[in-house]
Amino acid sequence: MSKRILTVWRSAMLLLLAAIAANAAPEVAIGNDLPGFTLTDLKGKSHSLKDYRGHTVVLVFLSTECPFSNAYLERLRAVATDYERYKVVLLGINARPAETISEIRQHAQQNKLTFPILKDEASAVADLYGATRTPEVFVADTNGVLRYHGRVDNAKDPARVKRNDLREALDELLAGKPVSIAETKSFGCPIKMPRKTGESTVSEKTAAASTPTASWFLTSFAPQSKPARKPAATKPATKPAPKTAGTAATPKVTLLKPADFNKFKDSAKGKVLVINFWATWCGPCVAEFPEFVALDAKYRDRGVKFVGLSVDDLVDLKPKVIPFIKEQKPQFEMLLAETDDLQQMMDAVDKDWPGTLPATFVYDKEGKLAYVRFGIIDRDLLVDAIEKALK
Repeated sequence: MSKRILTVWRSAMLLLLAAIAANAAPEVAIGNDLPGFTLTDLKGKSHSLKDYRGHTVVLVFLSTECPFSNAYLERLRAVATDYERYKVVLLGINARPAETISEIRQHAQQNKLTFPILKDEASAVADLYGATRTPEVFVADTNGVLRYHGRVDNAKDPARVKRNDLREALDELLAGKPVSIAETKSFGCPIKMPRKTGESTVSEKTAAASTPTASWFLTSFAPQSKPARKPAATKPATKPAPKTAGTAATPKVTLLKPADFNKFKDSAKGKVLVINFWATWCGPCVAEFPEFVALDAKYRDRGVKFVGLSVDDLVDLKPKVIPFIKEQKPQFEMLLAETDDLQQMMDAVDKDWPGTLPATFVYDKEGKLAYVRFGIIDRDLLVDAIEKALK
């Protein structure tokens, strides 16, 4: 009797799993059809992806508040204008629940955005596509197949742009060629409203559940787990940042190239190393920074080295980074990424880093990755990771 019940139960579970698989959303991946959607623009007009078959479609997730997103508006406006004659349609999507239709409309008017902006209520399309940051780009060909996903170009500052990834992808598509670089890492502000999540250690396989918090700038993402890697034992290689005007109390910030990251990391062997990647334009980074100042005071004499590594543009060192450091008064080492392409730094640190800020990495005394967090920290879980690494 018990065997028959077990057999029936197994059959029922198989049917349930089959039903779930049949109804699961299609995977958003290069070469696959993009899932359809219908969203309304600021004038009340509905837009469905299927309506644009026969056109190349550029979908860009945007924000009214994100400085990184706003830095790209002029470039996106130019793309929409330059490629319109080639039957390319650019649609902006605002998926941030905290940003209202009236705010989005005002923002579009102030920035003279000529392309449609669609409101993604409850971030439904963002979730369907796996979009997590602004700006983040998806390009579909005339048949609705995803051909490019990632960033607009390599630099927030137009003067530092070396590769126009979106334009390169469009040019290749329109020429009937495969997109040579079909995926890049988008870098910017989180789409999602704030949430507090469990952390990931290198031994964990899944993320913990999340619950919302308050202010919009405390936005973060669920952490992601990954395997540890063995570091290469080499010497540190950093160089001083350009001198800034001011008094002797001006904080010291050292430039670090992506190629020298592992050298710097390995120079801390014998101590637990905690590296926090941040930027002055990143709300969650600014919000959590005082926590690192406090934790450094607690662990400084216990064999833990804290480092703050800013990914701000070099031109923002004097007007933004230095004043922020003066205000926060960290006693730990401060670095600034010396690169025109932040993806180079992300890949040097962790090839699985999706582009989320803030990002925190903990390395044990042997220089092995012990803990990683993409998103705003949970102090208790970070402390637990540090304590384990000290043992």
